[in-house]
Amino acid sequence: MKNVLACIIFSMVIHVCPAQNINSLIAQAEESLVKNHWLQAEEKFQSILDKYVDDLTYLQRANIYNHLGFLSLQLLDPIEAERKLNLALLYHEEAGIPNQKDYADALLNMGILYLEQVEFDLSRRYIQKSLEILEELPNSDADYWIARSKLAYLYEQAGSITLALSIYDESYDQLVASGNDLSPDFAEICSHKGRILILTGNSREGEEFINLSTTIYESLGKDYDVRRAESLEKLAVFYEKMGRFADAEKTLLTALKIKRSIPDEAKILIIETLNDLGIMYHDMGQFDKAGEMFTEVVKECEANVGTDHPYYATAKNNLGTLALASGNVSEALDMFTDALANYKVNFGTMHPYYANTLNNLARVERKLGNNEMAEKYYMEVLQIDEKVYGKRHPDYATTLINVGVLYSSIGKEVEAEKYYREAVDIREEVLGVNHPAYGNALEYMGMHSLMMGKRVEAEQCFRKSIQIQVDQIELLFPIMTDHERQIFHENIRSNIDRYNYIAIGLLDQNPELIKTIFDFQLHTKSVLFNTSYKVHEEVAESEDFELKQKYQKWQSDKRLIASYHQMGVAELDQLNINLSYEESKLERLESEIVAMMEDFAGALQRVEGSWKSIHDFVAPGEAIVEIIRVPQLAALTGSEGTLFGFTGQTQYLAVVFTHDSDMPRHVNLSNNFMTDDQHFNIYKASLLQGDGNAFSKLWEPIDKVVGKVTSVKIIPDGIYNEVNPNALKMPDGKYVIDKYYVSYLTSARDLFVEEAQIFNKKSYLVGNPSYSGGQGHTLELSALAASADEINEIQGALSEGWDVKTYLGNDANELRVRSAFNPTVLHIAAHGFFNDIYKFISSHSPIHSEFFSSGIFLTGASETITRFEKGIQTIPENDGILTTYEAMNLNLHRTQLVVLSACELGWEDSENGAGVYGLHRALTVAGARNIITSLTKIEDEAIKELMGTFYKKFNETNKVKESLKYAQLKLREKYNDPKVWGAFILTGKG
Repeated sequence: MKNVLACIIFSMVIHVCPAQNINSLIAQAEESLVKNHWLQAEEKFQSILDKYVDDLTYLQRANIYNHLGFLSLQLLDPIEAERKLNLALLYHEEAGIPNQKDYADALLNMGILYLEQVEFDLSRRYIQKSLEILEELPNSDADYWIARSKLAYLYEQAGSITLALSIYDESYDQLVASGNDLSPDFAEICSHKGRILILTGNSREGEEFINLSTTIYESLGKDYDVRRAESLEKLAVFYEKMGRFADAEKTLLTALKIKRSIPDEAKILIIETLNDLGIMYHDMGQFDKAGEMFTEVVKECEANVGTDHPYYATAKNNLGTLALASGNVSEALDMFTDALANYKVNFGTMHPYYANTLNNLARVERKLGNNEMAEKYYMEVLQIDEKVYGKRHPDYATTLINVGVLYSSIGKEVEAEKYYREAVDIREEVLGVNHPAYGNALEYMGMHSLMMGKRVEAEQCFRKSIQIQVDQIELLFPIMTDHERQIFHENIRSNIDRYNYIAIGLLDQNPELIKTIFDFQLHTKSVLFNTSYKVHEEVAESEDFELKQKYQKWQSDKRLIASYHQMGVAELDQLNINLSYEESKLERLESEIVAMMEDFAGALQRVEGSWKSIHDFVAPGEAIVEIIRVPQLAALTGSEGTLFGFTGQTQYLAVVFTHDSDMPRHVNLSNNFMTDDQHFNIYKASLLQGDGNAFSKLWEPIDKVVGKVTSVKIIPDGIYNEVNPNALKMPDGKYVIDKYYVSYLTSARDLFVEEAQIFNKKSYLVGNPSYSGGQGHTLELSALAASADEINEIQGALSEGWDVKTYLGNDANELRVRSAFNPTVLHIAAHGFFNDIYKFISSHSPIHSEFFSSGIFLTGASETITRFEKGIQTIPENDGILTTYEAMNLNLHRTQLVVLSACELGWEDSENGAGVYGLHRALTVAGARNIITSLTKIEDEAIKELMGTFYKKFNETNKVKESLKYAQLKLREKYNDPKVWGAFILTGKG
């Protein structure tokens, strides 16, 4: 009997032990999964399947395959993920779905997989089914809202970001209410919220949510280092979008360090960060560094995950793009071909990744002149777009445009027009006539019409397109970063340059076009310079709680409406959003804030006027002239066929407003296109030789139109920023100053600005900065010892009734200038710079930036340049270099006059005009009513005499223009050379 019992017990043991062992092994594997040790977890789950598959219940198999599917998804292996998740669902169903929660988890993972595969319909089906199950289960509220956040991610990826954000907000609130606000899922929701807020322009709030996400992961311990690193990567995206590339690089390198510190970390996650670094370096224009990163990705893939991994293809694709940009077409072809083969294996031939690489290959074939092959690739892309998006989708329209460009370049004009028109129709129908993408399609249609010689149709297309962009300025600029504004501005300026070239050729047959030309100039010139940063700082420091509340609500509502404008009309209708009503509410709020804060109006970028309004500002005996630089556009033949581009030559157009004419008139200032250097050389030669050639070529057409006036205000462009018309000699031997006085405005917008009342007589006089702290500096600035005498002369002229503060030598520093609060007069006698001589542009922005192309050198500037070149940080608030950006944020709202008496431009470079304009505009935006600057270097005694005479007259009359003209005419009695008495110009209303 004992033996029988022993056998029974033994039999029971051998059946019980494997079950206990399996449960223990599953628990260990799940622990690795919870700790985000994905490779360990994958290895453990796979080992259980290999050793005990026959002993596993269907439910155990289902959960193990679900875990393995999730892990394959995290390790970027979508094919394996789909296979394993399908098995998970199959085993759940075979078992009769005894555990609804586990089944819902598997459905949700499958939905996420298809979301990553851009199979939006399939993804939605699985996620919705998971939600339906979770909604019915007791005690599953947190799981339900976590699943809802995945639905939000689906909408985010599909482009419905407003809808996505609303679901994230719901999920966020519900998890906070249920006490799950320190969970990894909550951290992930914060991360996604932050990303969307950044995309919709709410950058600062977006940064806060991403930082919260990172903090939560950090509090959860080292087991969540992977997710913390990924959250940091999202923060890096924010920094890159803000143009803070140094912060982006530092953050990505930190994320990379975290990932490399994790024991047994999956190499693919390190590869992911290397790829992100490569993309960032590419966006910064550091193509060599980008190439190094992408090459490292390729090597890591070859060594650790194989050449069949999608990241291998992505790196190859990126290297191909770099090779193509550098002109290495054959290398690009090899790279794209490798990438295409990889994507085909991983995603099939009907996936957006595959289509994107086909697009790249089409570009290569165009470069090689293989237009038939390029056409074949584009047609394949169209088929993919049709399957993925449908034919009435904006992305389908994008490929239609690509085909149109190809056909335009190879002379198939009729076929090209068909594709362009279809793209325009799709975007008009789906997105509406106010959407930027519709405007983009019109641009291509306009270029095609121009190529076909249909100049009238081209003008119409560009006019509609630019008007859409103009409307976007008021909508988007107040909530954009400086970097985003710069990119937007460069794009719209390029489009307006094209439009102006087309329109001036039609002015003879349609003179009314001059109104449109002027209005575009009015609404776009100088838009980069605004008070938004100053407003934000003032609100932050304000103790007015109501103001802060209103401003924060305005920021939030403005971003929301901006996101509405990025939707198509169909989606707005679907969501039942009344855009006009929402905009009217915002305008009421803006009016309330303007009443509380004078700077706020300057941040709105709103210009209510048009050409009709300008006449109201033209007094009798006065003229206002807008100068417009018009680059030449021509058909250029290159490796990709015939396309239109700018030739580098320009012509100048003047739009003239006089009191006796209700309509603006226009004149061409040169009959031929030539380079700006050639235009400017006419002016230089004429002043040097004392002849009237510059007057006849650069000014006489305006002179004939303005008639009998005593004052002309010009709004300069291009070389006219560096020309003083007062110093031009006329045929009768007299100068323009003898006929009327010419002063400047930085923009026609200045006419609409209501000036603040000035209550005091307070002056800041800054001169003779201490430039050299020893020899050996890269920037050796000459001492301005005579400017101390100049400052003393001015101090004497302003002694009666004025509060005069004088700063010389070491005290002539940036901190003194920045601390000046609404002085009546700010006089600075210091060197200036008007071009990117010392690489300030490249240190602050990867693209050309007007904010850093000009400025003033004060005490310590030489040392700062030397430290900068050595990579040593300085304190920007007192580094001795007052950039245009910093000047724009000075407190000058009640400043009547700023004088820059030693910031001579010199005649070396006609391109300096942009820097001169930038500095003038920055000071105007800061609040200065009038700015006097020198264009050429003249002897110290002449400057001292001019300034002494000017300030004495100004102290008597309080009239800037009258005083400067008086001082210049007085100086001419002693110095007949127009380069001397005409060295200074006035910008402002006088």
